[in-house]
Amino acid sequence: MLSRQVDLSDIQPKLTSWLQKKMPRAKDLSISGLERSGAGISNETFLFDLTWQESGKQRSEAMVLRCAPRSYPVYPDYDLGIQFLAMECLQGTKVPVPKVYWLEKDEGLLGTAFYVMGRIEGIVPPEFPPYHSFGVYYDASPQHRSKMWWSAIKAMSEVHKLDWRGAGFSFLGVPKGGTGPIDKQLDYFERYLNWDKESPNEPQPTLEAALKWLRENRYVPDRVTLCWGDARLPNTMFSPNGDVAALLDWEMAFLGDPESDLAFFLLLDWVDSEGYGIPRLEGTPGIKDTVRRYQESTGWKVANLFYNEVFAALRAGVVMLKVFKNFKKLGVALPQEDIELNNVCTQRLAGLLDLPSPGATTRQTTRVEEMVATVQFHLTGLGGYDWYAICQKGVATRHDGIAMDPDCTLTVSAEDWAAIQRGELDRFNAWTGGKLKIDGDMTLLLQLEDAISKLKQ
Repeated sequence: MLSRQVDLSDIQPKLTSWLQKKMPRAKDLSISGLERSGAGISNETFLFDLTWQESGKQRSEAMVLRCAPRSYPVYPDYDLGIQFLAMECLQGTKVPVPKVYWLEKDEGLLGTAFYVMGRIEGIVPPEFPPYHSFGVYYDASPQHRSKMWWSAIKAMSEVHKLDWRGAGFSFLGVPKGGTGPIDKQLDYFERYLNWDKESPNEPQPTLEAALKWLRENRYVPDRVTLCWGDARLPNTMFSPNGDVAALLDWEMAFLGDPESDLAFFLLLDWVDSEGYGIPRLEGTPGIKDTVRRYQESTGWKVANLFYNEVFAALRAGVVMLKVFKNFKKLGVALPQEDIELNNVCTQRLAGLLDLPSPGATTRQTTRVEEMVATVQFHLTGLGGYDWYAICQKGVATRHDGIAMDPDCTLTVSAEDWAAIQRGELDRFNAWTGGKLKIDGDMTLLLQLEDAISKLKQ
């Protein structure tokens, strides 16, 4: 969910009382370490530690609280229960997911529906900054990146091979035969696009043309499986050795053609790399090798990848459109004025379908080692000061003062910047919450994140 201020001191006693009712045999139950986590745009996630006594023994467990959005929704009919039920049905299968405990649909307690699940120890590749420029995937060796990638593809194939009827997934809505699975998804995203629009006459020429092409080129899927719906590395938790520890975020799960997950996984990797002008990291397998490995893992031939790549770009584009509109309502500074019409997804659709360009193309793919750039930091408030980083061929140097004509300027209070550096304040939440302002080439800042982070702050 998009960032909003949350009073943790208000949540903690209410959640403690609620948990006590769910655990009537627990004595001296208490919550500690409650904190906000993650950079999600469709829900809020909090971490906490739960301790209690039961049968004369002291017990504890690391837990996760996930709340449905109260404001600025991203999806037209968000149902927190779907992801809870999906993970509940996946317990004990070959698909690794966190253990879910309780779902609360009554919005009276915390102002929104929520559920509680167990916390799994692991690392998730970031989306902001993109994992091809920062974080665990960026820091890994090429061999380790390959292992993470193949582990994710293997886990996704297990989702598709699952007996979804036997596992109880009919609640997602069993599509009709023929082109029914495709029709069901297209109907949903057409409704979603119309919901995004501020008026029925709002033009979205690229998305509308893509939807029309998808309608005209429907096919009969070879099979219907459980689909993850939001298949991508930033929704995958890994153990230190590169194995998948859990697949996360099941809010978009559906029954349909499994190729849609594969195409979405590949598209979002392109978005988080070349789509933003960031080179794909060495060790990241290509499309052909990924399709081949997926076919080997499932035993199925991938027959409609291009169609599903177009569908993936449409799906991501419709979601991005709503996110950008929400950003504008929040007053978040966006990198370009026409971003609702011209973004990585509409550019991709135009290229795939030979449509008119939605606008100026995004920055060309450039390696950090090949660029020279200046990033200005304007720290305000108590203890504030100005400094800038000059990044030249992969090496960043720090300088006090104000730079001439910087490529990007970051404005934030000295207090919040210190919290970001300590890991206490998420950068995405700081940006969407108005605490962090970025002017200029935002993608450049994201690409230089690793080099800048190594400077003494």
